[in-house]
Amino acid sequence: MSRRGIARLSALGATLALSLASLTTGVLVTFAGPAQAASLGEVEISQSSGLVTDTPIFASGSSAPCPQGYGENANLRVGRPGGPYSNLAPVLGGGGFDDPGELPDGKITVNPNRSFQTALGAAPGNGEWWVVMECYSLTEGRHTDEFRTAIFVCANTWRVGTSCSTATTTTTTLAVSAERVERGAEVTLTAQVEPAAPGVAIFRRVTPTDGGNAGTFDIATVPVESGMAVLTTSDLPVNLHEIFVVFQPADEDAYQVSSSARQQLLVVEPGTTTVTLTFDKTSPQPVGTPLTLTATIEPPEPGTVYFDRYDIGSTARTELGSAPTSAGTASITVTDLPPGRYDFQARFVPVDPEGQGSVSFRQVFQIGQTATQTALSVSPAGSLAPGAELTLTATITPVGAAGTVRFLNGTAPLGDPATVIDNSATHRTTALGVGRHTLTAVFTPTDAALFAPSTSNEVTVQVGAASPSPDPTDPTDDPTDPTDDPTDDPSDDPTDPGTGGGGGGLAKTGAPLIAIGLTGIALVGVGGTAMVVGRRRDGESDPVRWLDDDPSDDDTSGGGPGGAETGGQS
Repeated sequence: MSRRGIARLSALGATLALSLASLTTGVLVTFAGPAQAASLGEVEISQSSGLVTDTPIFASGSSAPCPQGYGENANLRVGRPGGPYSNLAPVLGGGGFDDPGELPDGKITVNPNRSFQTALGAAPGNGEWWVVMECYSLTEGRHTDEFRTAIFVCANTWRVGTSCSTATTTTTTLAVSAERVERGAEVTLTAQVEPAAPGVAIFRRVTPTDGGNAGTFDIATVPVESGMAVLTTSDLPVNLHEIFVVFQPADEDAYQVSSSARQQLLVVEPGTTTVTLTFDKTSPQPVGTPLTLTATIEPPEPGTVYFDRYDIGSTARTELGSAPTSAGTASITVTDLPPGRYDFQARFVPVDPEGQGSVSFRQVFQIGQTATQTALSVSPAGSLAPGAELTLTATITPVGAAGTVRFLNGTAPLGDPATVIDNSATHRTTALGVGRHTLTAVFTPTDAALFAPSTSNEVTVQVGAASPSPDPTDPTDDPTDPTDDPTDDPSDDPTDPGTGGGGGGLAKTGAPLIAIGLTGIALVGVGGTAMVVGRRRDGESDPVRWLDDDPSDDDTSGGGPGGAETGGQS
């Protein structure tokens, strides 16, 4: 045999030895997979805590510039550690995000336009999440690493860090001195915080931009004194704004952040007309009831009024119809509205192209009873130790559905009903006994004429070790005997030499699939070796030469690898 042939046989033997060694020791040699993305630094978040339903989740997120060559796009996202991630804002484009000289303050800054819950499409579960800034190259795609900051979710709140807050819950309300002001006129915004905790009130506005999307902008930050913060401003631009305020406590270990509901404020040019929208009936009304919408223009001016509806919580507009003004009013009647809760609005467009158009405030109206959906999630999911705390969170849709939620273990209630706040309700318990529990949540609306009740999906949790389930086909299975395997076959007797204690199928051998696979590899190696050795032992009349043999390397002389080389021809 040639030296190369011997080398091949030696390599095959080494492979067999490795296979057998792996089978014997249970060690599997694998190639290392790609490492988890590393951190390029922190994402600076404009606030350190908030509600998962706050829109936006926070005002801004910033990071250092992208690595060189990866500055074509940047993206602010949120997700569980390691991903996948969901967008918190539209992707930034145009390049230059790897050049500090082209960035304001030398940083990438993104302004989110959605809540945590909206970004995910569902209420975020409890535990750790990451806010990340991703960087993209035009040719190489996303950079393998990312800027990141850890936040932690507990029920309907989040905070920077990796643990829950035990701080006192706060409530923030907002009052606006006027619904409509002319540009340059003063308007007073008053925030009330309960309990009266020290901190600051961040006044913000959500305003439509030129592209039609709504942007969130800070108006001012005012210290909270004795539970109150007051801001008087005349700098708001002409537009229809939604004003809200975020309370940021001075001590987040003592008090939680909170946000107010939004209040509409219309800022118009001096001399602009005002549009007021009214209905001929009170809300709610049954499906199919004729509903007349009337817009009144002050001062009266010729033009056309367009009547629109928005689904609650949506920016998608559906035009219901239009009508010309007559003596300063315009009306339409609709009868085919599907069941639901809507925002109605009137838009006035004057005949005079030099005139100023205007829009009414949105007015909420209910048609029929709105169906609701209740989604239940638990944390931790799956199983927990006896006595450990379990958090149940029910998320109610659509937005604005008020009421209470009863959490049930089977048919037994878990504590008192929980009030729905920002479309979610939470209950914590340590009272579940050892065993398997089926949990549900039942939503009961405050106003049954507006919303229908709903029951959630079932969620199963296991407290403590799972009990074995007896095999009804095996008469030898004793469910009270912890040593009796309920999956055991009565004919599979470990003392029976005929069965060897493992005569069943794969499910009864207990052998790991990796070991079975390695056994197959080993057997292939044995077979290959046997074929090679057996072939070389056959007394063939004409020697078979390896493909890479040197013609001068003739091992027919019997000298073998260490014998004399004859130099003969084959």
